[in-house]
Amino acid sequence: MPRSSRLAAALLFVGTLNLSAQAVDSVTVPTDANRRHAVARRATGPIVLDGRLDDAAWAAAAPIGDFVRVRPDFIRSTEFPSVVHVLFDDEYLYIGAFHRDTAGPRGLRMPDLRRDFTPPESDVFGITIGSLGDHRTVYQIQVTPLGSQGDVQAFDGGATFSFSWDAMWRVRTTQSDSGWVAEISVPWTSLRYAPGLTTWDINFVRNSRRVAQWTAWAPYPRQFSSWRLAYAGVLDSIQPPPPRTNVRSRLYGLTNATKDASASARDGTAADLGGEIIWAPTANSLVEATVNTDFAQAEVDRQVVNLTRFSVFFPEQRQFFLENADLLTAGGGANGAAFAGGTINPFVVQPFFSRSIGLGADGTPRPIVGGLRYGYRTGRTAAGALLMRQAGTGATDADAADFAVGRLTQFVGRSTRIGGLMAYRDDAGDRRNVVTAIDALTRFGEATQLSAMLTTSADTGRTGVAATYAISRNTPSSNLGLSGAYVSAEFRPRTGFVSRPDVIMTGPFASRTFQPAWRPEGVVWFRPEVFSLFFHDPQSKRLQEGSIALRGEVLRRTGGTLTPYVQQNYQRPTSALPILPGVSIAPGAYDYLRTGVDISTDQSAPLAGAVSASTGGFFDGRQEQLALSGRWSPSPYLSVRATYEVNFLSSLGPADTSLVTYLAGPELRLFVSPRLQWSAFYQYNSVIERGTLNARFSWEFSPLSFLYVVYNDRQPILGGLTPRARQLIVKLSWLRQL
Repeated sequence: MPRSSRLAAALLFVGTLNLSAQAVDSVTVPTDANRRHAVARRATGPIVLDGRLDDAAWAAAAPIGDFVRVRPDFIRSTEFPSVVHVLFDDEYLYIGAFHRDTAGPRGLRMPDLRRDFTPPESDVFGITIGSLGDHRTVYQIQVTPLGSQGDVQAFDGGATFSFSWDAMWRVRTTQSDSGWVAEISVPWTSLRYAPGLTTWDINFVRNSRRVAQWTAWAPYPRQFSSWRLAYAGVLDSIQPPPPRTNVRSRLYGLTNATKDASASARDGTAADLGGEIIWAPTANSLVEATVNTDFAQAEVDRQVVNLTRFSVFFPEQRQFFLENADLLTAGGGANGAAFAGGTINPFVVQPFFSRSIGLGADGTPRPIVGGLRYGYRTGRTAAGALLMRQAGTGATDADAADFAVGRLTQFVGRSTRIGGLMAYRDDAGDRRNVVTAIDALTRFGEATQLSAMLTTSADTGRTGVAATYAISRNTPSSNLGLSGAYVSAEFRPRTGFVSRPDVIMTGPFASRTFQPAWRPEGVVWFRPEVFSLFFHDPQSKRLQEGSIALRGEVLRRTGGTLTPYVQQNYQRPTSALPILPGVSIAPGAYDYLRTGVDISTDQSAPLAGAVSASTGGFFDGRQEQLALSGRWSPSPYLSVRATYEVNFLSSLGPADTSLVTYLAGPELRLFVSPRLQWSAFYQYNSVIERGTLNARFSWEFSPLSFLYVVYNDRQPILGGLTPRARQLIVKLSWLRQL
């Protein structure tokens, strides 16, 4: 059967399956007449934040209850009820919540005490706030029973989101035999809200992780999250104070001692000062100035063994660039979007990507002299601008560069967003790069979404173009869609990122979710799915590479999964293709089949793990791959994690090469409290024969003010050529409201 026929048959098979299914109640978009309403009241007295809710002011607060189950199934009741209260005064928004759980503290699940934890792995209470009146912009704060904090910015129902946004707020929690309490205070200066607006979109959610059950005050379909504000309730009588002068400083001082055997490195000790001034002239705008920007405390990248034909996309880890990153993000379709079953499309096109700032041509860090950032949001309009200066090295000031980025987004109607972006890079040596982009997102109802982007680049006389698109229909029982991209050979966004130029990408996908009455008690659903990726040459239209995968996910009520799969691959390199150092694949046509299985256990349990194993062809040879990850948390105050990946490659290329690659990453975290912790993370990569250690002590002595002690060690392993380097950094970062 031809390839196109096999693909069509697979999509048709998944799209039309109809097993005997158990009827599941559904959630519909509420109307203005039947949306749920809650009331916020002004506090009648002082509130002491201690996690007890015994201040007199709480007695006058209106109770908000009647939570319903939303995941894994929508059921109009729950055995884990919650009651929430909302108060405010001229300085703070207060939220108090009691979450009943008769199992007491022993029944609560928290793998560790990290900030910005992984919500599906823990017991969590979350508050979803839509304070701009646009029904699109979400601020969400999350807390665990032991007081770990998480905060999220999300837009367009989760089309864009950032878990790395950090707001200044405080929480205290307590636990008892009947449940747990969270008492939260959020300064008005930490929120963006529309002046004069006295009704907000609001929702309250809870994860009772022991039974993997999400509940919500305002229900939403299980394929979405509470960020989809069309399903949110209404908070009435909220009265934020009028906008006022809001200036904060985030200053730092550090000292470091370095010993580096690299030829261009300088050993010794040094001290540095710098930081940011953050000014909110109105409730809708923000101006930030940064000088001598430093990222010593940023999380290190997780290394990979890249056996694909794509450049690896490493996410941004630096705090300054993570904040309000959505204002400068354009995209549509092929930007690492999720396929069916959460499988990630590896193809990325981003006109602006902040990791292009602060890196030299060889990928090594370069100092950032400073910059200026502006952000603006209202119910219908969002805008952002960024100016940055990157320092060079040596007598020629190599790698010095100036960056300028601007973006404007306009909301049209209730379901459409249109945006435009321009990015400019000016390097030393008169090399300039200009990138432009226009993008749009629209929804037809809540289930069907269409997004697209057109972008161009001009670099030293070369002009290139790229376009991406995605359309999907996502319901509780099915997910069907198509994503694609075109990238010309001359497209060079030196302010952004592209996985591969000179390609046409097409990726159809489909899945169905079945919950037959005969399924075992411990199984939530069966989910067969098919997804495919095909890459063609834009000029000749010849296939470059492609794959078709059939998967079948079984989700257990503990949250564990079992997913066997089979994948047919097609490779058509037209020139020698380097896979690993010293290993190349000859031009030709290679068709091969791979089979595998992904298994994960209950990720909230004290002992949790995941296994991914696959076997089969690989170009003209074979590959056996095993990836293991595990975590042992005898208590939330101690967490030991480890990852291990091994690839057995045989009979590759003209030289009939066989080799084994290893990637290992043990990690240890110790906590005194959510605000005081120590961690150590080691990585060994056999491909580059290098080992790295990152150890870090962190103390949040005041909200978003930290003392860091960081030790980095890089060394060659088994004869590797990486120069040895060691560094000790002590950094004090202090955020102050002026």
